[in-house]
This record gives sequence, C-alpha cells and structure tokens, in this order.
Amino acid sequence: MTERLQGDSEVQLARAAELLRAGAVVAFPTETVYGLGADGLNAAAVAKIFAAKGRPADNPVILHVASFADALALWDATGAQIELARKLADRFWPGPLTLVLKAASHIPSVVTAGLPTVAVRQPNHPLALRLIRQVGRPLAAPSANLSGRPSPTSAEHVLRTLTDRIDGVVDGGSTAVGLESTVVDLTCTPPRILRPGAISAAQLAEQLGFPCDQTPQPQGGSPGLRHRHYQPRNLEVQLVDEATLAGQWHGNVAILCRQSQAGRLGPRAAPLEALPDSAVEFAAQLYAALYRLEQAGATRLLIAEVPPDPAWTAVADRLRRAAGS
Repeated sequence: MTERLQGDSEVQLARAAELLRAGAVVAFPTETVYGLGADGLNAAAVAKIFAAKGRPADNPVILHVASFADALALWDATGAQIELARKLADRFWPGPLTLVLKAASHIPSVVTAGLPTVAVRQPNHPLALRLIRQVGRPLAAPSANLSGRPSPTSAEHVLRTLTDRIDGVVDGGSTAVGLESTVVDLTCTPPRILRPGAISAAQLAEQLGFPCDQTPQPQGGSPGLRHRHYQPRNLEVQLVDEATLAGQWHGNVAILCRQSQAGRLGPRAAPLEALPDSAVEFAAQLYAALYRLEQAGATRLLIAEVPPDPAWTAVADRLRRAAGS
C-alpha cells in the first residue's frame, strides 16, 4: 500500500526519509515535476524505481543533491569541467538544470544505465531539499509516473499511475515549473543541451560566455530519447497547425490549444483544454491538462503547434514527443 505523506508535517516528512534510508521508493515534489525517489547509491533501491515505472533499463536517472559540494562527490571530471559546472551551478542551482559529467566509480551502473557519465541536479523545492538532507544520500528520482505517461505535477497524478507500486508519496501540492529540467552534457566541447527545459540556451550562453551545442539528438541516439514520453492513456495525439485546428474545431476530437486560439474559434462541445499564451504558464499547466484529457472520453487529441520562438522550445519538445514525432 502506498503511504500518502503530507509535506507540511515534520513527522510525515521524517517517515519519508526513514523509508528511503531503508531502501524504499518514495515520490516527492520538486519545482519541475514529482520525482520517484530512492537512495541513489543503493543499486537495489534504484532498481525498484525501474520496476515500479516499467522504465527501460537503458534510460539513466538523475541524482538529486542538496548542494554543489554533494555533486562533486558524484563526479570524476577534469578541473576545467568542474569549473564549468561550478559556473552554471552558481547561477542556476538550486533550480531546473541538470549537469552531466563522468561518473565517480562508486555510482551504481543501474543509475547511469551503463554509461560513463552521471546526471546531477540540486532541486529548488524546500521539501525536496529537506528530504535529501534528512536521508543524507543523493536521491535518484526520475518522474514519478508509469513510463511513457505524462509527468506528474501533483500527488494525485502520481497516485493515478503508481498506487500500490511504490511505498509512499510526499504531497507538496502542485509543482511550479511543470516541465523537466534542462539537461546539459559538460563532457562535450562545447557543452551540449541534451534536453531543453526552463533554463534556456540563451541563459546558459550568457553565464558561460559562449553558446552550447543545440544540435537535436536523434530519437535513438541517447538513452533518454529512445523511448516515447508524455503520452496520455488511450488518446491518439496529433500536432496540428491552426488551419487544421479550425477545420476540426466543431468535431468530436479533444483539443489542447492556447487561450487566444480558443477565443478566436469560439465555444465547442467536445473536450477542450485552453492553456495560457505565456510559455511559462503553458508549461506549468501542460501535464495537468493531459491528465484531465485522459478522463474526458475522447479517443483523439489534437494539440495546436506552439510558436516557433525560443521561449517555447521546451514545450515544443514535449509536445513533439507526446505525439511521437
């Protein structure tokens, strides 16, 4: 049975830490999405994450730490690489930025999926940081959902797919950012953005003094990109332009679009999720909208393409992957 633990209770947060120290798996909130946590240095505990999620073994997980000093103990990197990491962490940690460097020898291979590198971040959420500190170990924590489903931004989303598959969930309300972290590989020259997120390429370049490589990774070229993600259950998802959206507006398909588009096209009887025109607010509400649409009774979902603007890069990435394109 999955224990639902209230994050505003010190006793229940201590219970979550106790479970994690004992090798259990417990979901907890970060500023991005809810993560499914386990002791990141306990191979057997991390393996339980993969079993609970149905996660492919070739998909590495991110280790979450409470400080940059904690991260240093997980890497075996050059001095120059560490300085790059420190420069980025000085500005963006705690926050939605994950840094990839060569893994220290004691990192279990289940964490790295057999790769020579390990991904690490310091989350910007008070409950996550308190929990990590109480456990006293880095926490492996991919998104707390069945593999392939939309990432969870509330405890309810976690329980919808993982009830009785995990030991506990710390309820900290809805997450703020709503999309997974930006992932940057610092073993490359220049560093390469493996996954876009809330920290933009422009922000990274401003801090580093030079741009990162933004070359899109092929779908099968990196373990985290070999598998489908963010797909609502029992919904065929298609990305469409505004002309196609208008043509289908009065049909029986479900639609997800921006509020300005819905305002132009008017009311409709079939399921509709109209999200804010701000990229930041759209991102924060996206996964919750996908979970609502799962229950709306439709079999097809049309998602309006978002503007071709850098502010929308991370959202566009998630929508393409939800549609399997």
